[in-house]
Amino acid sequence: MLKVGHRGASGIAPENTKAAFLKSIKLGLDMVELDIQLTKDNNLIVFHDYDLKRIAGLDEKISNMTLIELKEIDIGSWFSDEFSDERILTLKEVINLLKDKMKINIEIKINQQKSEIIMAKLLDILKEEEYEEGVIISSFDHRILKLIKRKNYSLRTAVLIGALPVNPIRLIQEAEADGIHPHYLTVNRALVEEVKDYGYFINTWTVNSKEEVDRLVKLGVDGIMSDYPELF
Repeated sequence: MLKVGHRGASGIAPENTKAAFLKSIKLGLDMVELDIQLTKDNNLIVFHDYDLKRIAGLDEKISNMTLIELKEIDIGSWFSDEFSDERILTLKEVINLLKDKMKINIEIKINQQKSEIIMAKLLDILKEEEYEEGVIISSFDHRILKLIKRKNYSLRTAVLIGALPVNPIRLIQEAEADGIHPHYLTVNRALVEEVKDYGYFINTWTVNSKEEVDRLVKLGVDGIMSDYPELF
C-alpha cells in the first residue's frame, strides 16, 4: 500500500513547501500529493489555492503574478515562525528534489480557461525531467485526464471524486484513467472490490485518524493520503 503525504507532510510543516517534502522523505513515504497552478508568465508552481489569501494573507490571484513576484512571498509563517524562509516552488524544483526518492501525485486544479496550457506544460516538464514513470496525474476535471491519455497513454491518471457516483467504473472508463481517488468517507468494501475487479487502482484522501487508516487498510485500498504520515 502506498503511504502518501498530502501536500507533503502538511500536518507537521506548511503545505506544498520544501520543508513538507523533506519531512516526507525523512518519514520514508512512498509518494507525495501536490497541486499545480499557472503563474502570469506561464510557469507551473506547486500551490493549492487560486489566490494567496489563506497562506500569505494577500488578496492576490496566482494567475496575476509572475514567478519572480511569487518567489518573494513568505508561505511558511502562517504555519509557524520557524518556517518563515519557505518560498513557493516550481514543479521542476519539486521533481528534482523528489524524483530519486519517491513518486509524486500531481493534481491539476480545475481551470476552464488555462487547463490545456497547464496540461501541455506539465507533459513537457515530465518529459524533460524523465519522470513520466514516477507520477500519477489526478484531477476533478475528468476531461483533461482524457486529453492527457490521448497525448501520452503511458502516463498514469486517476479521477478525483468527492461524492460516490452511481457508476464509478464508468467514470474511470470515460476518462480513460487508470484508477480512482475518492474521498475516504465514500470508500467501502464494495467499491474497493469493484474497482480492483476491473483492474484499476484506488487511492483515498485525506485520512487523518488512525481508526480510518486501519479501516481502509483492511478494505485493501492501494494508497492512503494523509496530512499526518506518522499515522501509518
